[in-house]
Amino acid sequence: MRDGCAERLVPAPHGTAIFTESLPRVWTLNVLRVEHTDAPALELAAEAERVQGAAGLTHRRVLVTDEANGRALEEGFSELGWKTEAFLFMAHRRRPARAVDASMVIEVEREVLASLREQIVWETLPGADQETALQISEANRRFAEVGRARHFAVTVEGRPVSAADVYSDGRTAQIEDVATLVQYRGHGYASAVVMRALEEARQDHDFVFLTADSRDWPKELYRRLGFDSLGEKFSYLLSGASEEQPQSTAAS
Repeated sequence: MRDGCAERLVPAPHGTAIFTESLPRVWTLNVLRVEHTDAPALELAAEAERVQGAAGLTHRRVLVTDEANGRALEEGFSELGWKTEAFLFMAHRRRPARAVDASMVIEVEREVLASLREQIVWETLPGADQETALQISEANRRFAEVGRARHFAVTVEGRPVSAADVYSDGRTAQIEDVATLVQYRGHGYASAVVMRALEEARQDHDFVFLTADSRDWPKELYRRLGFDSLGEKFSYLLSGASEEQPQSTAAS
């Protein structure tokens, strides 16, 4: 999905440099993907500086595809002042710990969720400017198109207040962008949209998974819903001002 959304893929000494010049503030589409090396953090940081600096990017981001290598690099990148992002991959393997009523959830068109998604951006990025918000929205549109997304929501008085998406490649499905407006949290809406998305995905997919921030609480919700951990992927970030902050695990 990431490669399908990106505008330029460039071979690099340790993997692939991914660029999307039209969306320079979206880290997920402007990243150095490390695929086949155990090089130290200092070397990878220098490579990111070379290729991403030459592209005019103000952030530096390195994504490591191998879990063991990614974990081993954390100390080195931390010493260099980079931030660790750890993503936990979870597959649905068992029944939820308790019954979840998903009857309130409806399938909607992507445009219906525009206001909800925008509010989530402002909540996650309180200091972001309008250009950053626009670039995030466009990136989400591209991922939805490439991933053949379906969208599910809980509405209150006709207004979406909680939502989740399902991406598909025909056999594997990913549940993504689970979000609930802050004033409607605590009502079980997130569980409901995840379970409805899961029910739909399992009808014609062999495998359904999602990703979560390894160091945040939503992963515990997903465990209660029957998702089990598969492994982690690590990325490292040195951000510039007024740029995208982590707000989704899509294409981590």
